Amino acid sequence: MRFYQLQTLPYESGNTECFWFTNRAEAEREKRRLEEGGADCFSIRAFDIPTTKTGLLNWLNNYGNPDGMGFN
Repeated sequence: MRFYQLQTLPYESGNTECFWFTNRAEAEREKRRLEEGGADCFSIRAFDIPTTKTGLLNWLNNYGNPDGMGFN
């Protein structure tokens, strides 16, 4: 299952936002909207997320962390 991730760069507070989309076009629209509002964003990343229990657990162990997906 493919999902697209969009993350904003952290500001003074050190906080970042992470958004997930089911298609690239929606992610690109949101990125443009955020950047027009003054936010800085990382590039959109595509993730192929497994749908089996074992595959999903392995994926989470590699990519998941308390601060948001994709920072590992």
